This record gives sequence, C-alpha cells and structure tokens, in this order.
Amino acid sequence: MEGSDLIIAVNKNNTAPIFDVADVGIVGDVNVVVPKLTEAIKKYTEEKHAR
Repeated sequence: MEGSDLIIAVNKNNTAPIFDVADVGIVGDVNVVVPKLTEAIKKYTEEKHAR
C-alpha cells in the first residue's frame, strides 16, 4: 500500500485499524459494497467518456 495513490478500505468494523491509513473508508459488508462501488465507477466512466 505504500506506493498506492489512493487507498479505499471497506470493513464492517468502524474502528478497524485500516481506516487510520485509508484515504476513503466505507463501513459495510465488502460483498455488498464492492459490487455497488464497481457499478458506480463504471457508470461515472461511461458518462465521462460520453461528453
């Protein structure tokens, strides 16, 4: 993670240590959050390229 430009953490535990180093923290179930996040990124990318 040291060379990463952006760290997004997803964890059910809102006090998980990863949130101390993450740029973006999402409290939730990774199996629910990641598919929704992926879809939102795809939609954003498609809209951006359509302009």
